[in-house]
Amino acid sequence: MLFGVKDIALLEHGCKALEVDSYKSLMILDIPEDCDHEEFEDIIRAPLRPLGKFEVAGKAFLEEERSKAAIIRLAEDINYAVIPREIKGKGGLWRVVYMPRKQDIEFLTKLNLFLQSEGRTVEDVARVLRQELCPAVTGPREPPARKCRAPGAGATTGADAAPPLDSTEKPSKPGDDKRGKRKHKRNRRRHHASDKL
Repeated sequence: MLFGVKDIALLEHGCKALEVDSYKSLMILDIPEDCDHEEFEDIIRAPLRPLGKFEVAGKAFLEEERSKAAIIRLAEDINYAVIPREIKGKGGLWRVVYMPRKQDIEFLTKLNLFLQSEGRTVEDVARVLRQELCPAVTGPREPPARKCRAPGAGATTGADAAPPLDSTEKPSKPGDDKRGKRKHKRNRRRHHASDKL
């Protein structure tokens, strides 16, 4: 998901004005002014089909972007796995904005505030991560040509090799078994305490 607090606030404001649940709605941005309602519905029908039944709750013209935005009301809860990020429409790609899962909102708010204070955006972070973790990828929309690895992971073998990022295996660290260390520290404290008596 590559949208920020401003997009989410716009979605919430639009849903509140239309009296629809923002957690069961999407907002489509960057729709050209000359795209009529029938053409719009024809374009969104196929990309939104995996989300089930839906209807256009309302549209508005956004002065700053010089384009239209539409609020789409879904009949069912959002299936985050099948939401399209963009829709290829008239005049280019239309961005799709949706409310993040409720537990992610606080984290995203803090992240966006931090990025704002640094003069950065979520898009900057995504670009840097793509460049750092997947240097073989040349374009922002291309899938990785190979499995991405953590920085510094190369042709090493054995215990020094880093697992791929999509691996569920957690690397073990020395001292992962904390029980032995605690016992040792506890005994060491007792030993030092008895020396002072």
